[in-house]
Amino acid sequence: MVKVNIFSPSVRSMAVIALCAAVAALSAGCSRPSVSAAEAPAKKPSIILIVIDTLRADYLGVYGFDGPTSPNLDQLAKDSVVFERCSSQAPWTTPSMSSMFTSLYPEAHGVRLGPDDPRSLDGWRRRWSRAIPDSTTTLAECLRDRGYRTAAFVANPWLVKGLGFEQGFSIFDESAVERDDRNATMLLHSGLQWLRSAKSTGDPTFLYLHLMDVHGPYSAPNFDFTQVQNSPGLGPARTLPPTGLQHMEKYLLGPPWAKGQDRLQLRVWRGRYAAGVHAADRRLGTFTQALREENLWDEQLVIVTSDHGEELFEHEGWDHGFNLFEHQLHVPLMIRLPGSRHAGRRVSEPVRLVDLMPTLTNLAGAEDPPGMVGLDLLPLAESSEDTQTKRAVFATSVKDRPGDTSIFDGRYKLISDLSKRQLRLYDLVVDPGERTDIAGKQPAIVARLSQALGREISRVTSGASSDGRVGEIPKEQLDRLRALGYLN
Repeated sequence: MVKVNIFSPSVRSMAVIALCAAVAALSAGCSRPSVSAAEAPAKKPSIILIVIDTLRADYLGVYGFDGPTSPNLDQLAKDSVVFERCSSQAPWTTPSMSSMFTSLYPEAHGVRLGPDDPRSLDGWRRRWSRAIPDSTTTLAECLRDRGYRTAAFVANPWLVKGLGFEQGFSIFDESAVERDDRNATMLLHSGLQWLRSAKSTGDPTFLYLHLMDVHGPYSAPNFDFTQVQNSPGLGPARTLPPTGLQHMEKYLLGPPWAKGQDRLQLRVWRGRYAAGVHAADRRLGTFTQALREENLWDEQLVIVTSDHGEELFEHEGWDHGFNLFEHQLHVPLMIRLPGSRHAGRRVSEPVRLVDLMPTLTNLAGAEDPPGMVGLDLLPLAESSEDTQTKRAVFATSVKDRPGDTSIFDGRYKLISDLSKRQLRLYDLVVDPGERTDIAGKQPAIVARLSQALGREISRVTSGASSDGRVGEIPKEQLDRLRALGYLN
């Protein structure tokens, strides 16, 4: 751990601005020219974006999990390009999905607050909000303007209408939120029905499906738990210390299994989380099989990813949104191109969720809105070498520490904690669990990544930032957010 004088309380706000002032210089180098209509491919691909909320990459077999959590997704990976090191830009849903849909960092789109957040009562409100501003162009709007039929079926109450996520969607179905649904069967069936109806028009389609099967409380059927409970990937048997559940969000203790003695066994908690992965995989397998049987599969570009991960006591904590360690940020990303082009290719280069939007707008021949920080992923999918500017993997928006930021270069990860005036450095090659801070031993690497972090954050404030919009959340949705542990 290194303490830095620049982060002293007297200059804290200046430090944020300086760090936020050093990502614009990279902006010109990272952006790509917009694709004109004349350059666009003759046939625009139809797109299915599947976001499995709270899914850690390392709980899928294709990412190395030792156990049968994901046979269907592992099979899909064989037909896809698999990105081994994809990172979310925030460890919880609202800022992360806003970044995915706008290709902007949280400081730029401004979506960093939750309902009743005390920061909304002071100066933070002028900058941050909980809704995507109307003036910010979303991925769905870009695709709609290129002739796509657009539909979304979502199960997360953070994504309800009024918060900007519906921008660009002709159909935005949140009935799964109303059902408090952690079983994607009905949601996936609704998406399939929509694809059937849209096929007759001949227009390309964009279908966004957001599943909550993995999200806590971990209440997947016992059938799924029995399939995965003996997985070596769950780690060794360990009884939690007396304080092990002390700081756990109450909603995680809701299922019946969490009220008995099993709640003291770490492997049980990880097994119950893995059961949710297995359940989501099982339901997605039924969905993709139906697409194949109805001849809707070959024409689709299918993306499977997540908004963030989950802590399962790796750093003596639980849930998500409270730190920038890899169990919160490392998410799966597999892209199945039409006709299974480049099937089986694995990309080790670090990529980000903000890279999805420019990838899809490029494929659709859509105009890029200004200020996007993402890079097209297709060159990585098609070539063994990336000819573009290397991606700096930036993350922020810890719920209770808005000044925390991190940057990852493919090996080393620097976490800046403004509230504690600390810089921590981890070598993820030799220390993938981020247990040993080596900042004091590697001052040159700390300096290099600190400068890169400053450039990334300043790129954020180079003119792309939007005025915050509070957005209204209905009372019944607030109740569901409380049930999910987001609100006290």
